[in-house]
Amino acid sequence: MSKLCVNLPPFAPDYSGVASTLFELGGMVVIHDASGCTGNYLGYDEPRWLGSKALVFCSGLRHMDAILGNDDLLIQRIIDAVNDTHPKFVALLGSPVPMVIGTDYEGIATELEVRTGIPCFGFDVKGLAYYTKGVSMAIIALLKKFCLKKTDNDFVDKTLPSINLLGTTPLDFGNTDNVKEFISLFQSNGINVLNSFGMENSLENIPYANKASLNLVVSSSGFKAALYMKESYNIPFVCETPMGDGSIALRRVKAFLKGEICAENENCSCRNNETCERILVAGDQIISNSIRNYIEEICRNAEKKVAVCVGTLFDVFPSLQRENDIAFKNELELRNFLNSGQIDKIIADPLVEQLLTKETKEKGVLFFGLPHTAVSSRVCWNKTKLFLSNEFETFIKELL
Repeated sequence: MSKLCVNLPPFAPDYSGVASTLFELGGMVVIHDASGCTGNYLGYDEPRWLGSKALVFCSGLRHMDAILGNDDLLIQRIIDAVNDTHPKFVALLGSPVPMVIGTDYEGIATELEVRTGIPCFGFDVKGLAYYTKGVSMAIIALLKKFCLKKTDNDFVDKTLPSINLLGTTPLDFGNTDNVKEFISLFQSNGINVLNSFGMENSLENIPYANKASLNLVVSSSGFKAALYMKESYNIPFVCETPMGDGSIALRRVKAFLKGEICAENENCSCRNNETCERILVAGDQIISNSIRNYIEEICRNAEKKVAVCVGTLFDVFPSLQRENDIAFKNELELRNFLNSGQIDKIIADPLVEQLLTKETKEKGVLFFGLPHTAVSSRVCWNKTKLFLSNEFETFIKELL
């Protein structure tokens, strides 16, 4: 019961992360379930679904199929769908029920690939982990399948430094122009973006991913994929979400591309014996870290000190934490901290405000809503902010 959600909805699961990453690449995604998980993904975790032409199917799992493990029927249904729709690849995703009977997704994918002649993936996702795990699983699988050791370099402009963007999923950035603006920021500053894993990408670009000089991880969902690419292709990475005028991310990327060491932002946090505003940024670890960096740069320029801590709601990576950061294991821990009297201002998804008590609000604690699709789903996904905009700059300055 430790992960029981009383006020907050369940966060986006791993199968949604996989499906989201593959959504725009021209393949066929098959979720092996009785329709509940497929409906959850398309109805509540995929803001691009309405009006799209993406192929997302439900296997139509039934009681007897689950009990008897009728894989032949599943395989034949997928083959029939492939013959009708001609996708570029097939991805079979798991869910809680087939997890119980130990469905062999990789084995089924191997048979499908032999019988259809197109690339096939099997993802052993269970719906029990967060979307961040699924996104990295999908990126790594794409790299293993399509990113060859030797590629035709004609696609890559050798006169420009090249990067990949990792973790550009609408579960973090909504179905807005956020990712387009990220790409435009670098392209307009002489940096070629080879791939954007999550949005604004194509299957044809993926074979050239290992030609990048650097990976920019813009959300935690791309962190494990960045580790894989560093180990497999020796590509270094930087963790930063572009925001405001984009200068912090651009500065860090340019420094690494030049072989320089880009110093972290100068610490402008309060000391223990000083009185200053205490701000909590709760959400994705890398996005929240970047918001903190942005706040601290503004405050440093204004010669103002703040104490900003990051509260992680999803996967947490110790190497990205500061001393006072917190990894919330469940809603109860988050609720208790919000009402502990240790903070003055909060940045989090609008639904998190429900966790504040009347007494906390009466003490003057201020809440600033920043919609996060993986948390509030379709309730707030049309209100997602553009990080590279005057609107976001105003949002942060109003908080300060």
